Amino acid sequence: MSFWKGVEDIFNQGVSISKEAFDKAKEKAKELGDKGVIKLEITQLEREASKKSLELGRKVYELLVKEGKNTVSKSTPGIKDLIEDLKDLEARVDKKEKELKKLQ
Repeated sequence: MSFWKGVEDIFNQGVSISKEAFDKAKEKAKELGDKGVIKLEITQLEREASKKSLELGRKVYELLVKEGKNTVSKSTPGIKDLIEDLKDLEARVDKKEKELKKLQ
């Protein structure tokens, strides 16, 4: 009987170690998945900010060159909204980068 008890103990230890290893691997995969999602979100926000920057440049060009305005400021209609959008996107990227640092 003691032989089988020893075999059972060894088997149970192996199962316990395998479960611990699986749990650690599962947690690491989740962590990597969370990081990947945040990195993707940052990339999407940065891409959106790039598009808004181009839109801002086009709008300034239209106002100065095509419409013949002498100056453009942050309060110029059409410009103000784009600047606010860019500020919002920048804040969202900063927030996501802080989330990513917490995971690292």
